[in-house]
Amino acid sequence: MVQKQFIISNLSNIMNYNIYYLHFILVFLFISCTTQDTQLEQALSLAGNNRHELEQVLTHYSHSAKDSLKLRAARFLIENMPGHYTLEGDIINKYREKIYADSNASYFSKRALEISMTHMKEIQQVSRKQEDARHIKAAFLIRHINLSFKRLEEYSWLQNIPFDLFLEYILPYRMGHERIDLWIDSLEISPISLEKLKHSDDLKYTIENINYNLQLKNLNKPISNDLIYQLCKNYIYNDCRFKAIYNNFYSRAITIPSAIDCIPYYANRNGYHYWNITMSPEARNTTIPMALERKSSKIYRRTYSRQFTLTPKEGEYIPEFFQDPFYKDVSNEYMYTANIHVHPYLPVKKTPNYAYLSVFCNLKWQPIAIGELTSTGADFKNMGKKLVYLPVHYPKRQMTPLHYPFILNLNEEIKYLIPDTLAKQNLRLYRKYPLSNAIYNYNKQLETTIIELSETSNFKSPDTLSITSNIAGTYCECILNSKKLYRHSRIEIPMGCACAEIIFLDSNNLPIPVQIDSTFIAGFDGNPLTNINRRYNTPNILANFPHPVQLSKIIILPRSDGNGIYPGEEYELLYHDLKGWQSLGRQIATDYYLDYNNVPRGALYWLHNRTKGVEERIFTVDEKGEIRFY
Repeated sequence: MVQKQFIISNLSNIMNYNIYYLHFILVFLFISCTTQDTQLEQALSLAGNNRHELEQVLTHYSHSAKDSLKLRAARFLIENMPGHYTLEGDIINKYREKIYADSNASYFSKRALEISMTHMKEIQQVSRKQEDARHIKAAFLIRHINLSFKRLEEYSWLQNIPFDLFLEYILPYRMGHERIDLWIDSLEISPISLEKLKHSDDLKYTIENINYNLQLKNLNKPISNDLIYQLCKNYIYNDCRFKAIYNNFYSRAITIPSAIDCIPYYANRNGYHYWNITMSPEARNTTIPMALERKSSKIYRRTYSRQFTLTPKEGEYIPEFFQDPFYKDVSNEYMYTANIHVHPYLPVKKTPNYAYLSVFCNLKWQPIAIGELTSTGADFKNMGKKLVYLPVHYPKRQMTPLHYPFILNLNEEIKYLIPDTLAKQNLRLYRKYPLSNAIYNYNKQLETTIIELSETSNFKSPDTLSITSNIAGTYCECILNSKKLYRHSRIEIPMGCACAEIIFLDSNNLPIPVQIDSTFIAGFDGNPLTNINRRYNTPNILANFPHPVQLSKIIILPRSDGNGIYPGEEYELLYHDLKGWQSLGRQIATDYYLDYNNVPRGALYWLHNRTKGVEERIFTVDEKGEIRFY
């Protein structure tokens, strides 16, 4: 403060400086004396030689009280600027040249593709970061802020919008790690759609509905799909993440407050989900588009403003996601959540600073929530219910359980899944993944299939068989107790029905090869993902045996996801304890189910197909022997 007093007392001696420097000093004093928040000063310090450009923006808006909101906007952009950057490098710059060389595509399409590509890990790994705070220019920032406020003043749907909503979801100048330019100056809402809106009193003031009635000018010029395939090796907009980026940029371009929300890891399926959400101050939309029956333990929102992040201590490893300062937990905006406390099962020899709750996704545990770890345990806020979690920490960068996995019930109680190795049970397993209602219905439809067996090709006096679903509802079967020999079979699948496989087993329970018309090869190719579909003009299936055979069983598999048990494939059943997954042995299936004996009760289990496939879910078994997947 002594230095500040000295400056104030000697202002009269520096009147020969021009007015620019006088305003600079006043703004410096304003920043230093009246803001107790150090975030802005930290950003200015990080700017290095570019500090004067950022200070020039603050100076520009400090002349008049009518610019007080613009000054707040400038402060918001600058103080949250650290961590925002442009990707630079030979590869990304080469791609940029190809994108903007497309003379047929609109500016929006080219800009959207550039933004999307900067989110691709393979590009990020070979690029360097050019920090905004060190390179952004005052003229750009002033122009962007002025144009943003111009839209705020002109567009009816933004009337009386809360200022914090404007700052976070309309004002930001970038969407990813693209090169900075005045996109706001280059993208224009179609004058036709604005004119129509003037006469739509039921729409023009409503943010959540208006985006369907606004269009950008010249949007009818998409970028070439061939170029997208060439640069990205696939059509990236089939991926929800890149579709959300595209939609978010479009929303911002038409000045709709919007954000990208995401489920980093599903809690009951493989994969992730991203979507663009309109941020309305009057209506809350809690629908997660295209999520279907998938469940989440956490939902995060991508922000421009920096969120509170935990700092690694003493070199402790923190997963990359939790080091990103631009994710905000919005789980309780979408679902009823619970705050829970988890304690270590055994004392931790050297207490780490942070613990995590993880969910099982993509065949491994994925950390989804972080909490500070003390001697009594860790607190976790806003956790999704009716899900299985594993509490972990990272000593020496290795994920290590802190306790047994547990179920967080709807009543917010924690039920630990502790294997009882003294109490054993026998399990018969038909699937490694939840059975959907669709697959069950496909199977029920097959119950009306008619199978005729004959010794002769003219099917004179054939034996007609009926089939039933097995106990698990995963396939249909017919068990034969006759010693009669057959050479021919005729199969009538119900109209509009599909079946994946038809298997005839001999008296030794071995598959019998059959001769069939090539039309029906999909039902006899050993692949549960190919199907015979019965249409109105589809004939019955004729399957001939190479010689007279005695049949023991006929199995018909419905159209399915390929996650059943199949002969010839290798499986492994595992259960989880404090040391991780423990094997109960591997088996090569000889039937369409597996039997495991002496399985510890009360544990969390996982049936892993070691031959093929990636869709597998953890499960529990209750006292009645009922399997429940999570």
